[in-house]
Amino acid sequence: MKTNFTSRLLVALLAVSFIASSCKNDGADPAPTIAAPSTANFKDMRAKALADLTQKKDFKVADGLDFTTAKGARIQISANCLRDQSGALATGDATLSFVEIYDRGNMVVANKPVMGINADGKKEPLVTGGQYNLKITQGDKELTSGCVFSVSLPASHTGGLDNDMKLWNGIIDQDGNLAWDEIEPGDKEGGLNMNGENTTYSIWGTAFGWTNVDRFYSDPRPKTKIKVTLPAGYNNDNTGVYLAYEDQPNLLAQLDTWDSAGKFFTEHYGFVPIGMSLHVVFVSESNGALAYSIKKVTIAADAVIHIEQQDIATSTKQELINRINSLQ
Repeated sequence: MKTNFTSRLLVALLAVSFIASSCKNDGADPAPTIAAPSTANFKDMRAKALADLTQKKDFKVADGLDFTTAKGARIQISANCLRDQSGALATGDATLSFVEIYDRGNMVVANKPVMGINADGKKEPLVTGGQYNLKITQGDKELTSGCVFSVSLPASHTGGLDNDMKLWNGIIDQDGNLAWDEIEPGDKEGGLNMNGENTTYSIWGTAFGWTNVDRFYSDPRPKTKIKVTLPAGYNNDNTGVYLAYEDQPNLLAQLDTWDSAGKFFTEHYGFVPIGMSLHVVFVSESNGALAYSIKKVTIAADAVIHIEQQDIATSTKQELINRINSLQ
């Protein structure tokens, strides 16, 4: 009797265990596999992110242009202002292409961080009031401006008017990274006014391209140079690494220097405040999807932050933008 009871109990326990195991695994998704990154796919994703931000407007050169974007920026170009590539007055139809970026999420996916070139030629993080790219084309040919044009950016997207803001030109290097060079006051290339009545940054210019309203970020704490190491297979051709400072939604710094021997991203001289809380944002590619990792850290002197393979997940573009923009 005892033996039979024990046998029946063992069978019952095994059955319960099997059922529990089956219930636990039924319908469960396996952990996603992150594929090795493709440089071509990564560049295509960045290009598509920028294309998705581009607004277009056809107009007649003889009529000029007065266009307000979906986010409230206003572009005004006088009639018969545009010039062709030979410098002659352009005629006929033209197309405006305009990109405006105010948030860190879109800065990441389009690779448009806010790093300004200081008086020593070094890059430092900027606080932005909005950046834009203005291009006018006829077919596949770009037109230039033969007069002063104006752009107004709503300050509401970046927390209101900041009277310390300056105007900057964008410079894109051979690796596709963007840095910003301040336009000096009195420069004939462009200027900036604060419009308190309309709460806008009013910009005038004579050359199209990337432009930004910014000021240098200021923090009195000692600074340090940091490193961000990556798993095997990731490098500056297929990965971007950015820093989202805590409580600074209008600032996105970039680590743009890759050490191929040590397999880490860093920067040139050390601009990160010791004691700063920030998020390290890693972005790459996996089988055509965005691959990313976000790590919150508090910066110590000579900090080394490790991105491990298990830290990396995939995301849609909009999901990643939302995650980054929700960082505190």
